Amino acid sequence: MSPTFDPFADNPNPACYVPRDASDRALGELLECVGRPDRPAALLAPPGLGKTLLLRMLWARLPAALRAVYVPNPVLAPAELCAWTLGCLGSAPWSDPIAVLAAYADHRAECGGALVWLVDDAHSLPEETARWLGHVVARSAGALRLVIAAVEDERAKTLAALGPLVRIDALARPMQPRETVRYVAGRLDHACVEAELRERCQAALGAIPEESAGVPREVSATLSALFAREGSS
Repeated sequence: MSPTFDPFADNPNPACYVPRDASDRALGELLECVGRPDRPAALLAPPGLGKTLLLRMLWARLPAALRAVYVPNPVLAPAELCAWTLGCLGSAPWSDPIAVLAAYADHRAECGGALVWLVDDAHSLPEETARWLGHVVARSAGALRLVIAAVEDERAKTLAALGPLVRIDALARPMQPRETVRYVAGRLDHACVEAELRERCQAALGAIPEESAGVPREVSATLSALFAREGSS
């Protein structure tokens, strides 16, 4: 038996999203914060609970007036971040990317929109960049908006440099056993997995909730390994 698609592969595709109460609540809070950008929003949760997927979901659900740029690797100085952002927007290089990006955001604001940075792994932000982001977002009057996803551990000390944040920690709760079952079933349904392999996945569910501690990444890794074994047999 050789499956053509592993529904548990590490791929933050919004099409693979399996709703649960915590993730739906976090996504709703993110959308509300982006719509009322008095402060940056911070999606805070331990590793493996779906922060990247939720940022992608947010990106897909933003209204057209809000132009979003997803930043997967924030280890950049302010000018580098602006140059990279302009490149994502299809712009040619500029000698002063900070000024050009500010002008672009102001133009969008004049048209009733804004530029939204979606910064993943924001605990990796250099302190200089975090301080600059907090400053320019606060002074932009909504033209520039910021949503970050981060873990809260010793790596996150630079987040304080961003200034006041709207904390969103609804996602921080691991999945309950019944949610784990729904998560697995939803992924299998999305991939249209054949019956025999579906049965093997479901048979493995007995120990998975406890072994994975309800962390979606751990659940997926266990079942992805099962798919790999089946594919090589």
